[in-house]
Amino acid sequence: MTDIYCGIDIGTTNLKVLLLDETAKPLWVKSVPAPHLSDGLGVVTDARALLRFIEDLVIEGWRQVGKGRKIAAIASGGIGEDGVGTDQNLQPLGHAIQWNDRRGERYAQALARSNHGRRYPAILLDFSSTAGKWEWLRKHRPEELAGAQHWITMTDYPAAAWSGVPFMSATLAPRTGCYDVFTRSWIDSHLQHSGAPPVPKLLEAGDIVGTLRHGRLLEAGAATANTLVVAGGHDHPVAASAIRRIDKNARIDSMGTADATYGETTALAADHNLEGLYVTLPISGAKGAAVIGMTEFSVTLAEAFGDAGTIHKRLLDTRLLSDIDAGLRAVLETMALQTRHYFAAMTRAGVPAAPVYATGGWARCPALMQLRANVFGETITVVDEPELVALGAALFAAQGADKELEFGATEKCHVVMPSTQQ
Repeated sequence: MTDIYCGIDIGTTNLKVLLLDETAKPLWVKSVPAPHLSDGLGVVTDARALLRFIEDLVIEGWRQVGKGRKIAAIASGGIGEDGVGTDQNLQPLGHAIQWNDRRGERYAQALARSNHGRRYPAILLDFSSTAGKWEWLRKHRPEELAGAQHWITMTDYPAAAWSGVPFMSATLAPRTGCYDVFTRSWIDSHLQHSGAPPVPKLLEAGDIVGTLRHGRLLEAGAATANTLVVAGGHDHPVAASAIRRIDKNARIDSMGTADATYGETTALAADHNLEGLYVTLPISGAKGAAVIGMTEFSVTLAEAFGDAGTIHKRLLDTRLLSDIDAGLRAVLETMALQTRHYFAAMTRAGVPAAPVYATGGWARCPALMQLRANVFGETITVVDEPELVALGAALFAAQGADKELEFGATEKCHVVMPSTQQ
């Protein structure tokens, strides 16, 4: 009887849970809308509600496919800029401000312009950076950080709650805007400037956080006190790690709510002109740095056409470029040109030339992928695995349990070649 490994994707729009067996075969996967609230200024997340939703999903899947087996290990991937201050018992003191909320933007930009910020030109400080959100909280809701003993990201919150161990997945640290990828250390001046609460220890993807000591997974019988809680990390590197098990130099075009290009390099200098890329940590403590180019894909479409979801549904069934409306096609081509720029910038940053792999919800749109292959002028290999972040997290869960699973993604790929199709 084989073990079960659980991967969780804590996304902007949806939560996904995937259960995997020892053959790396997904046994069960499900996606549900993420629980969000409004605090009158924007979208926020109640960490306790998030935990309940995830536990509900895991228990539902286990009841359907467990067949007497317990979950041996569990890990999660997701966004990293949103989090909460917690007390010493890891109870949240407020709600998590969503990563794309702009209320902290001017504070992050002010830090970037300061003497402290100018010393670290490679560090991304923009609307998404946690540093700006920390300063906003200190100024507008000081009670949410005043007694905080730890800062826990939403991606890491379930694992911290289950194990009772405060930590941060290492690839989430650069998302704060207060971490130096080149020295692998926190920048004290940035933390002090932004009023950061205490940040916990960093763990690499695949590191064991602890065992499952708390929560409804134990009560339901889905897990035991020996179930390992394993660190995951930032969603884009986690998804990329699954693909890079096939091709260790793969360049990734991850097309979800945001379109993120991802590559890794050992040749990047701290003063390199990044041309719009931002620097982060490679997954699993690899040497060098990772670079990501980010385009707000769904937001751009929503601003232009009102509803990105409707466009996505339509493009899922669109196979010919000629069937894409001219106005929509112009916007899609503009975003594809931006991605092409990021790939070129990645090359200049030292990312080795390698095949492009596409993944994510938008990568399932045939005509869109043909358009992008044409704009890129190169072949795209599309990974037909709809929940690659959750799968990557499950593979890291297995890794934490000393199981190196063979991910047969080549069986789930198709190739899109550039064409003269109009």
